[in-house]
Amino acid sequence: MADRKLHICIDCGGSKTAAAVSTYIQEPILVSRGYGGPSNYKDNGLKVFLSAIRQAAQDALTHALGIPISLPTVDNVLTAPDDVIENHRSYLYSAWIGASGVDAAQDVLTLSPLLSRLLGVPLTPQRLMVQNDSHILSSPLLTTAESVRESIVAIAGTGSVVVSFRRQKLSPQDASETIVQLARAGGWGYLLGDEGSGFRAGREAIREVLRTFNESDLDEEPPVSESQTNNLRSMILAHFNLRSPEDLFSVVYAPDSVPKSFVDRDGERPRWTEVDRKSRIVELCPLVFHAAFQLKDKSAIRALRTSLGGLAKQVSSLCTGAGVRPSSKRISAPSAVLCLGGSLFKVNEYRELFIEELETYGQRFGQVVYIEDACKGGALGLAKLFP
Repeated sequence: MADRKLHICIDCGGSKTAAAVSTYIQEPILVSRGYGGPSNYKDNGLKVFLSAIRQAAQDALTHALGIPISLPTVDNVLTAPDDVIENHRSYLYSAWIGASGVDAAQDVLTLSPLLSRLLGVPLTPQRLMVQNDSHILSSPLLTTAESVRESIVAIAGTGSVVVSFRRQKLSPQDASETIVQLARAGGWGYLLGDEGSGFRAGREAIREVLRTFNESDLDEEPPVSESQTNNLRSMILAHFNLRSPEDLFSVVYAPDSVPKSFVDRDGERPRWTEVDRKSRIVELCPLVFHAAFQLKDKSAIRALRTSLGGLAKQVSSLCTGAGVRPSSKRISAPSAVLCLGGSLFKVNEYRELFIEELETYGQRFGQVVYIEDACKGGALGLAKLFP
């Protein structure tokens, strides 16, 4: 491998750092992987961020080359003269770093020269890309047909965000291409957005239960469904050990720190008192998915459609279509690839529901792919870009 170009993609997240090394042998191939600790730039700070990347990159390169690899220390990267850094051998031709917490242009300006020193990759727009972690989900733009030049990334996990991208030349004089961000929608956190997320799925499920409970005031007789034990309402009440939907308010609006004296109807301290308010709602997501996709519960399906409808609207807001404000940054869905990421889109039925919601906005993409391994996709994309 020492005589071949090696490329690395590093996915920096809040729980771990993952690295993938690739090369080109008749086609892009994955060579090795490496891992490090948490590396959210905003949450963990600069030194922890760089240390996790160093650990993951060293791990991946050691496996790729079959010998122990030592990259410059973080202290040297931050303070040592250039000649000290240059004494370290360079192993990589290109690097793509997708980092959670890197959201501003100033973040990229700060980190790029440091990562260039750490990884031994030239500080050029193509060979070193430092971006938000959502960007590496756009890697299909580097591996699909040349005619596909635009993509939208939609991420649905604990939170959600939508970002559009275009593959374009660096300049009229340079035929080399790179991926640039066009626009963004959402990513505002659970209080202001997170459409399609785990939090929103739980929130809409609770709202659906409360809505149908209020509607029952108009019924002459109690609905038959109230006696069922396998519908959305009964499952949520059982999860919190509650008797009535009215009791949900005591759970949803209870403070993050519930007094130790609080007990449920059985005289026991419920488990939900041990987690914050956001997590109480997020934890309902698997239950809602089970009710919707296994039990075909109509209330659960409506809740998920409501949640996904907001995410579909955000995707549509970045596309061309009737009645939208013209912009050269809008993309045409039929000729673009929709890249789905995040834990919730692992579920095939959830992806299908999302596609249906997109079609209500008149958006049908030429390709739809689920990016299960963003790090691998990014590394293979680099190998194709620089064979």
